[in-house]
Amino acid sequence: MKQFNIAVVGCGNVSHMHFDAYKDHLEQVRIVAACDTNRESMNEAHKKYGFEQGFTSLEAMIAQAQWDVAVVCTPTPVRKHVVTRLAAAGKHIFVEKPFADNYQDAQDMVNICAQAGVKLAVNQNFRYHYPFDMARKLITEGEIGRVMHIMHQDLMLRQDTGWRLQTKRHAMAVMGIHWLDGFRWIVGDEPVSIMAETRSSAAIECVGETEASVQVNFEKDVLASYLESFSSALARTETIILGEMGTLVLTYNDMCLYKLNDHSRPYKQWENPLRGPKKPEATFVGLNLLLASVEQGNEPANSGHDNLKTIALLDAAYRSAKTQRPVFFTGGVA
Repeated sequence: MKQFNIAVVGCGNVSHMHFDAYKDHLEQVRIVAACDTNRESMNEAHKKYGFEQGFTSLEAMIAQAQWDVAVVCTPTPVRKHVVTRLAAAGKHIFVEKPFADNYQDAQDMVNICAQAGVKLAVNQNFRYHYPFDMARKLITEGEIGRVMHIMHQDLMLRQDTGWRLQTKRHAMAVMGIHWLDGFRWIVGDEPVSIMAETRSSAAIECVGETEASVQVNFEKDVLASYLESFSSALARTETIILGEMGTLVLTYNDMCLYKLNDHSRPYKQWENPLRGPKKPEATFVGLNLLLASVEQGNEPANSGHDNLKTIALLDAAYRSAKTQRPVFFTGGVA
């Protein structure tokens, strides 16, 4: 694979994960420029990571720097504008999650990139940072038989800062997007319905929800139950996948397989190689999928088009919570 020149758009908190991810892969990627409308954020990143050129304007970076692929780390409210400009400039795009604030914006960006002939991929890094991909492989191999039920809980005490505090969509948009995408990835299937309830705790400063309870029914008759809390004094993240021949238990650190004939202890256990401090490496996996697709001319597994179905799930979850009714899908679209 050739070496690609990378430009980072937005130098806020999440950008540091990308800078850290790419510095160990100089044979494939080289960050040559970055921009942020906040000069202080751009200068801080420039000093820490030493990229060649720093800008406070996307237009200036497009005009004055030589690069192939944009890594978009902007807040979601301005993302469609940024992607539109990048596509017009002929740049391939790797965008942070959530891809968009709503399905229509996501669909618009997919169409814009398709019309411009540029590749678009989304950083769904939890497919690898959390052992979803490990589970997917075992399930595909038939290790636990037909999957019946996925039960997931994500409990934490989390106080965000900055622009996220003012968005109407909070806990599910920040973390639920990972879990909903992970459910799709595990079962290789699309939803038929979703039902969600949300609440907001006074313990956390934010405009949007801090709690969510979600149920998703998939076409192959798999049920996924998901509980989120940003206000829990107990920290716990765990996924239990029930199959007809066995059960998988996932945490950030590992994956355990339990068999029906001896369920007192794990039959097998695997460490997650991309856990904890390896999170940036899971992000590079996503970028690398995009770069390979640029060279080979195919669609990456984390393409914007694929992510439309994850955004459709998130959008439908919020719609269900608002109307207190289930939302139904056809072909992965609500």
